[in-house]
Amino acid sequence: MGGYTVVTTMKNEAAFLLEWVAHHKVLGFDHLVICTNDCADVTREMVERLAEMGLARHHATRHWPATSIQRSALKQVRRYADVTDADWVYVCYADEFLVVQIGDGTARALVAARAQAEVISVPWRIFGPNGRRDYVDASVTQQFCRGSLEAPRQGIYAKSLFRGDLDMQRIGIHAPIARAELGRAFLREMPGGGRIDPAVNLMLAGRDYRVAQVNHYALRSRDSFLVKRDRGRVNHTGQSMDAEYWDRFNVAQVGCDGIRRYDLGVADWMARLMGDAVLADLHGRAVAWHAAKIVELQGRADYAPLITALDERLAACAS
Repeated sequence: MGGYTVVTTMKNEAAFLLEWVAHHKVLGFDHLVICTNDCADVTREMVERLAEMGLARHHATRHWPATSIQRSALKQVRRYADVTDADWVYVCYADEFLVVQIGDGTARALVAARAQAEVISVPWRIFGPNGRRDYVDASVTQQFCRGSLEAPRQGIYAKSLFRGDLDMQRIGIHAPIARAELGRAFLREMPGGGRIDPAVNLMLAGRDYRVAQVNHYALRSRDSFLVKRDRGRVNHTGQSMDAEYWDRFNVAQVGCDGIRRYDLGVADWMARLMGDAVLADLHGRAVAWHAAKIVELQGRADYAPLITALDERLAACAS
Protein backbone atom coordinates (compact mmCIF):
# COMPACT_ATOMS: atom_id res chain seq x y z
CA MET A 1 0.00 0.00 0.00
CA GLY A 2 2.48 2.65 1.16
CA GLY A 3 1.87 6.31 0.47
CA TYR A 4 0.57 9.09 2.69
CA THR A 5 -2.71 8.74 4.59
CA VAL A 6 -4.84 11.34 6.37
CA VAL A 7 -7.39 10.18 8.95
CA THR A 8 -10.30 12.33 10.09
CA THR A 9 -13.58 12.10 11.99
CA MET A 10 -16.60 14.12 10.90
CA LYS A 11 -20.17 14.71 11.99
CA ASN A 12 -22.47 17.18 10.20
CA GLU A 13 -19.55 18.67 8.22
CA ALA A 14 -20.97 18.10 4.73
CA ALA A 15 -21.19 21.81 3.88
CA PHE A 16 -17.39 22.08 4.32
CA LEU A 17 -16.29 18.61 3.25
CA LEU A 18 -15.33 19.12 -0.39
CA GLU A 19 -12.94 22.01 0.29
CA TRP A 20 -11.22 19.89 2.95
CA VAL A 21 -10.89 16.96 0.52
CA ALA A 22 -9.57 19.21 -2.25
CA HIS A 23 -6.97 20.77 0.06
CA HIS A 24 -5.63 17.44 1.26
CA LYS A 25 -5.45 16.04 -2.25
CA VAL A 26 -3.36 19.07 -3.24
CA LEU A 27 -1.12 18.34 -0.25
CA GLY A 28 -0.42 14.98 -1.87
CA PHE A 29 -2.24 12.60 0.43
CA ASP A 30 -2.84 9.33 -1.37
CA HIS A 31 -5.48 7.95 0.99
CA LEU A 32 -8.24 9.75 2.89
CA VAL A 33 -9.87 7.74 5.69
CA ILE A 34 -13.00 9.61 6.77
CA CYS A 35 -14.90 8.40 9.82
CA THR A 36 -18.50 9.48 10.38
CA ASN A 37 -21.01 8.95 13.16
CA ASP A 38 -24.67 9.78 13.65
CA CYS A 39 -24.78 12.48 10.97
CA ALA A 40 -28.03 14.41 10.58
CA ASP A 41 -26.83 15.99 7.34
CA VAL A 42 -25.42 14.23 4.25
CA THR A 43 -21.82 13.87 5.44
CA ARG A 44 -22.03 10.08 5.35
CA GLU A 45 -23.62 10.00 1.91
CA MET A 46 -20.99 12.38 0.56
CA VAL A 47 -18.12 10.28 1.92
CA GLU A 48 -19.70 7.12 0.53
CA ARG A 49 -19.84 8.80 -2.89
CA LEU A 50 -16.17 9.77 -2.58
CA ALA A 51 -15.43 6.13 -1.77
CA GLU A 52 -17.29 5.01 -4.90
CA MET A 53 -15.09 7.42 -6.87
CA GLY A 54 -11.94 5.93 -5.33
CA LEU A 55 -11.10 9.17 -3.48
CA ALA A 56 -11.69 8.14 0.13
CA ARG A 57 -12.41 5.28 2.48
CA HIS A 58 -15.51 5.58 4.65
CA HIS A 59 -15.56 4.23 8.19
CA ALA A 60 -18.78 4.19 10.23
CA THR A 61 -17.52 4.74 13.77
CA ARG A 62 -18.95 2.65 16.59
CA HIS A 63 -18.79 4.76 19.73
CA TRP A 64 -17.29 2.73 22.56
CA PRO A 65 -18.73 4.21 25.80
CA ALA A 66 -15.41 3.81 27.63
CA THR A 67 -13.80 6.46 25.44
CA SER A 68 -14.64 9.42 23.19
CA ILE A 69 -15.97 9.23 19.64
CA GLN A 70 -12.65 10.45 18.23
CA ARG A 71 -10.61 7.94 20.20
CA SER A 72 -13.00 5.14 19.22
CA ALA A 73 -12.52 6.02 15.55
CA LEU A 74 -8.73 6.23 15.80
CA LYS A 75 -8.60 2.76 17.32
CA GLN A 76 -10.97 1.29 14.76
CA VAL A 77 -9.17 2.62 11.66
CA ARG A 78 -6.09 0.53 12.43
CA ARG A 79 -7.91 -2.36 10.75
CA TYR A 80 -7.32 -0.74 7.34
CA ALA A 81 -4.23 -1.16 5.18
CA ASP A 82 -4.55 2.53 4.24
CA VAL A 83 -3.41 3.19 7.82
CA THR A 84 -1.33 0.18 8.87
CA ASP A 85 0.68 -0.02 5.63
CA ALA A 86 1.08 3.72 5.01
CA ASP A 87 4.53 5.28 4.89
CA TRP A 88 3.24 8.33 6.80
CA VAL A 89 -0.03 9.00 8.61
CA TYR A 90 -1.58 12.33 9.59
CA VAL A 91 -4.62 12.89 11.83
CA CYS A 92 -6.66 16.08 11.52
CA TYR A 93 -10.24 17.26 11.42
CA ALA A 94 -12.61 19.14 9.12
CA ASP A 95 -11.62 22.53 10.51
CA GLU A 96 -7.85 21.93 10.20
CA PHE A 97 -5.79 22.63 7.06
CA LEU A 98 -2.08 21.82 6.95
CA VAL A 99 0.09 24.49 5.30
CA VAL A 100 3.67 23.65 4.29
CA GLN A 101 5.74 26.74 3.54
CA ILE A 102 8.73 24.97 1.95
CA GLY A 103 9.39 23.15 -1.31
CA ASP A 104 6.29 22.41 -3.37
CA GLY A 105 4.03 22.74 -0.34
CA THR A 106 3.19 19.05 -0.06
CA ALA A 107 3.32 16.77 2.94
CA ARG A 108 6.22 14.99 1.26
CA ALA A 109 8.21 18.23 1.18
CA LEU A 110 7.77 18.56 4.93
CA VAL A 111 8.87 14.98 5.54
CA ALA A 112 11.90 15.41 3.30
CA ALA A 113 12.99 18.39 5.40
CA ARG A 114 12.78 16.31 8.58
CA ALA A 115 13.94 12.96 7.22
CA GLN A 116 15.26 11.64 10.55
CA ALA A 117 12.07 12.27 12.50
CA GLU A 118 9.58 9.59 13.44
CA VAL A 119 6.96 12.20 14.34
CA ILE A 120 6.72 15.74 12.95
CA SER A 121 4.61 17.95 15.25
CA VAL A 122 3.08 20.90 13.39
CA PRO A 123 1.65 23.73 15.53
CA TRP A 124 -1.87 25.01 15.32
CA ARG A 125 -2.40 28.53 14.05
CA ILE A 126 -5.85 29.67 15.11
CA PHE A 127 -7.96 31.63 12.60
CA GLY A 128 -10.95 33.33 14.20
CA PRO A 129 -14.18 34.75 12.71
CA ASN A 130 -12.79 38.31 12.56
CA GLY A 131 -16.30 39.71 12.95
CA ARG A 132 -18.09 37.41 10.51
CA ARG A 133 -21.63 36.65 11.56
CA ASP A 134 -23.39 34.99 8.62
CA TYR A 135 -22.79 31.60 7.06
CA VAL A 136 -22.10 31.72 3.33
CA ASP A 137 -21.33 28.87 0.98
CA ALA A 138 -17.78 29.91 0.16
CA SER A 139 -14.22 28.79 0.83
CA VAL A 140 -13.45 28.71 4.55
CA THR A 141 -9.76 29.43 3.98
CA GLN A 142 -10.56 32.50 1.88
CA GLN A 143 -13.14 33.90 4.31
CA PHE A 144 -11.02 33.70 7.45
CA CYS A 145 -7.59 35.16 6.79
CA ARG A 146 -6.44 36.52 10.15
CA GLY A 147 -4.84 34.31 12.75
CA SER A 148 -2.69 34.14 15.84
CA LEU A 149 0.74 35.69 16.20
CA GLU A 150 3.95 33.73 15.87
CA ALA A 151 5.55 33.07 19.27
CA PRO A 152 8.12 30.25 19.01
CA ARG A 153 8.70 30.03 22.76
CA GLN A 154 5.02 29.65 23.57
CA GLY A 155 3.45 26.23 23.27
CA ILE A 156 0.23 25.46 21.42
CA TYR A 157 -1.49 22.24 20.45
CA ALA A 158 0.06 20.44 17.51
CA LYS A 159 -1.01 17.88 14.93
CA SER A 160 1.45 15.23 13.82
CA LEU A 161 2.66 13.45 10.74
CA PHE A 162 4.16 10.13 11.80
CA ARG A 163 5.75 7.09 10.26
CA GLY A 164 3.28 4.31 9.66
CA ASP A 165 5.55 1.57 10.95
CA LEU A 166 5.98 2.94 14.49
CA ASP A 167 5.54 0.60 17.46
CA MET A 168 2.43 2.36 18.69
CA GLN A 169 0.16 1.68 21.61
CA ARG A 170 -2.43 3.84 19.87
CA ILE A 171 -2.93 6.73 17.49
CA GLY A 172 -3.44 9.84 19.59
CA ILE A 173 -5.47 12.88 18.60
CA HIS A 174 -2.34 15.06 18.62
CA ALA A 175 0.47 12.48 18.36
CA PRO A 176 1.01 8.69 18.35
CA ILE A 177 1.60 7.03 21.72
CA ALA A 178 4.54 4.61 21.93
CA ARG A 179 4.24 1.18 23.51
CA ALA A 180 5.81 0.98 26.94
CA GLU A 181 7.88 -1.99 25.78
CA LEU A 182 9.64 0.25 23.29
CA GLY A 183 11.50 1.79 26.19
CA ARG A 184 11.77 5.25 24.66
CA ALA A 185 9.73 8.09 23.25
CA PHE A 186 9.37 8.53 19.52
CA LEU A 187 11.84 10.91 17.88
CA ARG A 188 9.67 14.00 17.54
CA GLU A 189 10.65 17.19 15.74
CA MET A 190 9.02 20.52 15.04
CA PRO A 191 9.03 21.83 11.46
CA GLY A 192 10.99 24.93 12.46
CA GLY A 193 13.76 22.82 13.95
CA GLY A 194 14.66 21.37 17.31
CA ARG A 195 13.56 18.18 19.00
CA ILE A 196 10.83 18.11 21.60
CA ASP A 197 11.80 17.02 25.08
CA PRO A 198 9.70 13.89 25.85
CA ALA A 199 9.18 15.27 29.36
CA VAL A 200 7.25 18.19 27.88
CA ASN A 201 3.53 17.84 27.09
CA LEU A 202 3.56 15.68 23.96
CA MET A 203 0.56 17.47 22.50
CA LEU A 204 2.35 20.82 22.25
CA ALA A 205 4.77 22.54 19.88
CA GLY A 206 6.25 26.02 19.72
CA ARG A 207 4.41 28.61 17.63
CA ASP A 208 7.07 28.66 14.93
CA TYR A 209 5.25 28.95 11.61
CA ARG A 210 8.20 29.47 9.27
CA VAL A 211 8.13 25.94 7.84
CA ALA A 212 4.61 24.63 8.49
CA GLN A 213 1.43 25.28 10.43
CA VAL A 214 -2.03 23.80 10.81
CA ASN A 215 -4.62 26.47 10.12
CA HIS A 216 -7.38 25.84 12.65
CA TYR A 217 -10.79 27.31 11.84
CA ALA A 218 -12.46 26.18 15.05
CA LEU A 219 -15.34 28.68 14.95
CA ARG A 220 -15.88 29.78 11.33
CA SER A 221 -18.75 32.31 11.38
CA ARG A 222 -21.02 32.94 14.34
CA ASP A 223 -23.88 31.12 12.65
CA SER A 224 -21.78 28.06 11.78
CA PHE A 225 -20.52 27.97 15.36
CA LEU A 226 -24.13 27.51 16.52
CA VAL A 227 -24.36 24.38 14.36
CA LYS A 228 -21.07 23.08 15.73
CA ARG A 229 -22.29 23.62 19.28
CA ASP A 230 -25.52 21.75 18.49
CA ARG A 231 -23.47 18.81 17.21
CA GLY A 232 -21.44 18.66 20.41
CA ARG A 233 -17.79 17.91 21.11
CA VAL A 234 -16.37 14.62 19.86
CA ASN A 235 -13.39 14.32 22.21
CA HIS A 236 -14.44 16.04 25.43
CA THR A 237 -17.96 14.76 24.93
CA GLY A 238 -19.29 15.90 28.31
CA GLN A 239 -18.34 19.54 27.76
CA SER A 240 -20.44 22.11 25.91
CA MET A 241 -19.20 24.86 23.61
CA ASP A 242 -20.28 28.20 24.98
CA ALA A 243 -18.95 31.77 25.05
CA GLU A 244 -15.81 30.60 26.84
CA TYR A 245 -15.00 28.28 23.91
CA TRP A 246 -15.67 31.13 21.48
CA ASP A 247 -13.32 33.41 23.38
CA ARG A 248 -10.56 30.81 23.25
CA PHE A 249 -10.66 30.59 19.46
CA ASN A 250 -11.81 34.10 18.54
CA VAL A 251 -8.27 35.06 17.53
CA ALA A 252 -7.56 37.26 14.51
CA GLN A 253 -4.44 39.16 15.44
CA VAL A 254 -2.57 39.27 12.15
CA GLY A 255 -3.17 38.60 8.46
CA CYS A 256 -1.72 35.36 7.13
CA ASP A 257 -1.84 34.30 3.48
CA GLY A 258 0.41 31.22 3.49
CA ILE A 259 -2.48 28.97 2.50
CA ARG A 260 -2.99 30.96 -0.70
CA ARG A 261 -0.25 28.90 -2.37
CA TYR A 262 -2.82 26.10 -2.72
CA ASP A 263 -5.63 28.14 -4.29
CA LEU A 264 -5.15 27.06 -7.90
CA GLY A 265 -4.76 23.41 -7.02
CA VAL A 266 -7.77 23.49 -4.70
CA ALA A 267 -9.86 25.23 -7.40
CA ASP A 268 -8.93 22.48 -9.86
CA TRP A 269 -9.93 19.77 -7.41
CA MET A 270 -13.16 21.57 -6.49
CA ALA A 271 -14.09 21.73 -10.18
CA ARG A 272 -13.40 18.02 -10.49
CA LEU A 273 -15.46 17.17 -7.41
CA MET A 274 -18.37 19.44 -8.29
CA GLY A 275 -18.24 18.06 -11.82
CA ASP A 276 -19.68 14.85 -10.40
CA ALA A 277 -23.45 15.23 -10.49
CA VAL A 278 -24.00 13.17 -7.34
CA LEU A 279 -21.46 15.14 -5.29
CA ALA A 280 -22.78 18.46 -6.61
CA ASP A 281 -26.32 17.50 -5.58
CA LEU A 282 -25.12 16.37 -2.15
CA HIS A 283 -23.21 19.60 -1.65
CA GLY A 284 -26.33 21.59 -2.44
CA ARG A 285 -28.30 19.54 0.05
CA ALA A 286 -25.55 20.02 2.64
CA VAL A 287 -25.61 23.80 2.26
CA ALA A 288 -29.41 23.85 2.53
CA TRP A 289 -29.32 21.67 5.67
CA HIS A 290 -26.68 23.86 7.31
CA ALA A 291 -28.63 27.04 6.56
CA ALA A 292 -31.89 25.52 7.84
CA LYS A 293 -30.22 24.33 11.04
CA ILE A 294 -28.96 27.88 11.68
CA VAL A 295 -32.49 29.26 11.35
CA GLU A 296 -33.78 26.57 13.71
CA LEU A 297 -31.14 27.29 16.36
CA GLN A 298 -31.63 31.04 16.10
CA GLY A 299 -35.27 30.50 17.02
CA ARG A 300 -34.63 28.35 20.08
CA ALA A 301 -34.99 30.01 23.47
CA ASP A 302 -32.13 28.02 24.97
CA TYR A 303 -29.73 29.48 22.38
CA ALA A 304 -30.79 33.09 22.92
CA PRO A 305 -28.32 33.85 25.77
CA LEU A 306 -25.40 32.46 23.75
CA ILE A 307 -26.38 34.38 20.62
CA THR A 308 -26.63 37.59 22.64
CA ALA A 309 -23.19 36.98 24.16
CA LEU A 310 -21.64 36.28 20.76
CA ASP A 311 -23.26 39.33 19.16
CA GLU A 312 -21.81 41.49 21.93
CA ARG A 313 -18.37 40.13 21.12
CA LEU A 314 -18.86 40.69 17.40
CA ALA A 315 -19.95 44.26 18.03
CA ALA A 316 -16.87 44.84 20.16
CA CYS A 317 -14.70 43.42 17.38
CA ALA A 318 -16.24 45.81 14.85
CA SER A 319 -15.84 48.91 17.02
